Amino acid sequence: MTTNPTLAGTSLQHLLYMAQIVEARDPYTAGHLWRVARFSRLLGARLGLRGADLFQLTLGAYLHDLGKVTVPDQVLNKKGRLESGEILQMQAHSLAGYRMLVRYELSQDIAVLARDHHEHWDGCGYPYRLDSTSIALGARIIGLCDAFDAMTSNRPYRDGMPLAQALERVREARALQFDPAMVDAFLALDAEPLLHVIGHSDLNRPLLACPYCGPVVEMPPDEQSATFCRVCTGKFHVRRNRTGKVWLEDFDTVHGDPVDMIAEPDMGHLSDLFAGERPAGL
Repeated sequence: MTTNPTLAGTSLQHLLYMAQIVEARDPYTAGHLWRVARFSRLLGARLGLRGADLFQLTLGAYLHDLGKVTVPDQVLNKKGRLESGEILQMQAHSLAGYRMLVRYELSQDIAVLARDHHEHWDGCGYPYRLDSTSIALGARIIGLCDAFDAMTSNRPYRDGMPLAQALERVREARALQFDPAMVDAFLALDAEPLLHVIGHSDLNRPLLACPYCGPVVEMPPDEQSATFCRVCTGKFHVRRNRTGKVWLEDFDTVHGDPVDMIAEPDMGHLSDLFAGERPAGL
């Protein structure tokens, strides 16, 4: 496995592995961390962030949901509307992520990004109902990108929005949920790089629908390898035709065993994502 030297270090690698394992608990959010980090990097660069600042933003975006390790499976994977107590359990992930990250040798600023990415510009977010510029710049960026990925991603109860519709939703939330400057910068991004991220778990690796139960299935890095649906345990080949269309073909109802369902963190795909200067102390 090739590791980006900027990602070297036991603590940081452990956190990145843990973040991927937490994400794998929900088969419908495959690639969410990569997409939010990629969107955040695009928006941060548009706003003028460079070098160590852009690295720190990207890392904070990748780790923003780490606290979901504390959310029970029956809440995290519930298909219907959450009850009031379940909403509180879900919302607790932001503070949980903060408390986890401050115990590691990371900048305090990164822990704040995990804590505050659900705060809203108008003060109606959580956990502290912060408003406007009292919310860290990086948290404002990640909050918008996290919401945009939720809009454009498939869920058990709905398909993801088309790009134009999601951008209009972002526009409607200007000065309400989102910082007006963030919205203006995000809407000014070219559509092409956004489309290269939506519905993917890495560059050139689109998410695929399980033919039997619908959740997203990640393409393996090597298209010759088998891949598995973590809901129905179906085992599939990846097929691609001459026009580039990709789909899944099953192994004649062969299913993976429990070992196949274990999440296998992939550090290799992070090298390009985290290109840049790693700050001292990270």
